[in-house]
Amino acid sequence: MTKGENRMKIAKIKEEDIKLIHEKSLYILEHVGVDFEEPEILELFRSKGIRVEGQRVYFTPDVVEKAIETLQPSFELKTPYGTLKIGEGSRALSSASGARNILKDGKVAPSKLEDFIAGRKLDDTSKVVNLLCAPFIQIEGLPEDKIALVKTALTLKYSKKPLITFCDTKEHAEATIDLVQKFYGVEDGYFCVGVGNVISPLRYGKDDVESILTYTKRNLPVCVACCSMPGMTSPITVAGTIVQNNAEVLAGLVMTQIVNPGAPVIYGNVTFSSDMRRAIPVSWGPEVTVFMEYAKAMANFYHVPCRVGGAYPSSKEVDWQDGAETALSLMSTFDCGSDFILHCCSELDCLNIFSMEKFVLDDELMEARMSVENRDFITEENINVESIENVGPGGNYILEDDTLDLYQTEIFRPELFNTETYNSWESSGKPSVLDKAKARVQKRLEQYRQPEYEPWQQEILQEILAGIDD
Repeated sequence: MTKGENRMKIAKIKEEDIKLIHEKSLYILEHVGVDFEEPEILELFRSKGIRVEGQRVYFTPDVVEKAIETLQPSFELKTPYGTLKIGEGSRALSSASGARNILKDGKVAPSKLEDFIAGRKLDDTSKVVNLLCAPFIQIEGLPEDKIALVKTALTLKYSKKPLITFCDTKEHAEATIDLVQKFYGVEDGYFCVGVGNVISPLRYGKDDVESILTYTKRNLPVCVACCSMPGMTSPITVAGTIVQNNAEVLAGLVMTQIVNPGAPVIYGNVTFSSDMRRAIPVSWGPEVTVFMEYAKAMANFYHVPCRVGGAYPSSKEVDWQDGAETALSLMSTFDCGSDFILHCCSELDCLNIFSMEKFVLDDELMEARMSVENRDFITEENINVESIENVGPGGNYILEDDTLDLYQTEIFRPELFNTETYNSWESSGKPSVLDKAKARVQKRLEQYRQPEYEPWQQEILQEILAGIDD
């Protein structure tokens, strides 16, 4: 049993399950095939003796197994400002990606430049977020031809944390990789990461192939992720969806290793649930936990880092539903040992709406969860039988030395959740959690300090942001 599998709570995954999923995936790859809608990769497959019919590619088990052998279990992002390991017990956490609207004062509207900048400041001041996604949220009114470079430049300007650069088109991928490389002043190494996609069922579009391979050819890490909807773009059964998803992602991993054996790649799965009565995706449901856990188990089986999970509410506002769905999805994500968590906080409505108040609430939820991770609780010192002997039956520990020394650090104390007595809460004006979150957002924005860069780095950003962020 590999690390991570022993933490799985829901699916009770067995070794025979993993072998069966792999076996059925190999069958699909060999007999059903996967479409790759890009001429260059099709020609490369043919040159390697792989069966290609039109745009459909059929991978035999030996081709798949050979590619799996070259996968890396982890890698390190290295920038002039720090190092972030992804895989083998380390974890990368990134906030939002793709939200088109923002929730402010109970109203939803398209997000603007000032919202993007404020969100980057929250990212930078977060104790949890350690990787920034340059695409982040929409900027209303920004010209299409400037989106990728402007968002990446703004992300660099407001934080020194490492980046997820664009991976939606070859042009955007190349431009943002080049910008980050130039800004960091590095020649090679793993200095950024991309997040690419497969289109369920079993299809890689031209942009998907080109953008993923932009990273692979430059020996940069890239995530290959599926996002299907049971009953619509994957089988209605949980088992059928799991197998199709695995075959889809495995095909992408094989592609990267054929192009550049040993290139770092992340196994990704963000498959949602679905509401078949309305034929719409639903970001959170009990089945999503199972999809996460099996995806992580398969990534472990292939010895490759895994991206699954995040904060996945379908709720339209910061309310009970949001809290419940977020807590369930985040705890499942952490329990299964995800190496790379995109959408770890701040989003509502199936990741379509960004909320700054939700950002700080999710931040605190993750801080609480992470405060008990990887701690060595049971030691002679921590048990401290002497203290138990001193207090004895019927006593209390309020004035014990351990209590006075450790009460601020040993037990997590939330600042946004209302944990005081009812009378104390009432006497302080009955502040809601949302009220406290709004105040926290304001405080973090006021305390934010912009990074300092060299003059030549400032010139790079100014050239891109002239007239946009003056």
